[in-house]
Amino acid sequence: MNFIARASVALAFVATAASASAHSVFGVTGFAGGLLHALLVPTHLMAVVAFALLIGQQRRGHSAVIAYAAAIIAGLGAIALAYVPTRADEGVLAATASAGLLVALARPLPRSAGVLLAGAGGLALALDSPPESISLRDANLALLGTAIGAVIVLLALLQVTTRLTRAWQRIGARILGSWIAACAILVLALRLVG
Repeated sequence: MNFIARASVALAFVATAASASAHSVFGVTGFAGGLLHALLVPTHLMAVVAFALLIGQQRRGHSAVIAYAAAIIAGLGAIALAYVPTRADEGVLAATASAGLLVALARPLPRSAGVLLAGAGGLALALDSPPESISLRDANLALLGTAIGAVIVLLALLQVTTRLTRAWQRIGARILGSWIAACAILVLALRLVG
């Protein structure tokens, strides 16, 4: 297939995709659904990969990881206290696009900028993860699973991204960052227009 045909097929998939359903993806709910949430929701997986690439590329990950984890806990705590976020999915996409662009640029960032972006991304991910459970116990278990899963996925990906030391590996990471940014910007534009 040529480029125009591929782009048309990709746009058709993006345009017809339903919005992500929190914690009931593929029928998995409760704690297990929350634990797998960062892996099963495509926008959240893109976000976690972008943050892992950025933190690994900057090689100053401890404070950024702590900010990410603390923001996830704060956001999920707000949901547990009955905060109903609006437009959190756009926040996830904007943070993902920003992280992807910074990975593609591969410029050193001030520590505070990396920590701020990781915190904003973690907060957006958490606020975009309200459970769809009727019982309070199941909802809280799903929130706990989401917090643990999102941090574990980031830490696992950081184990890979910090080992990207060869020139071709760093170029591959930059390419992946640019693709993630492009996907996030495209989906964000479609959501804002439609």
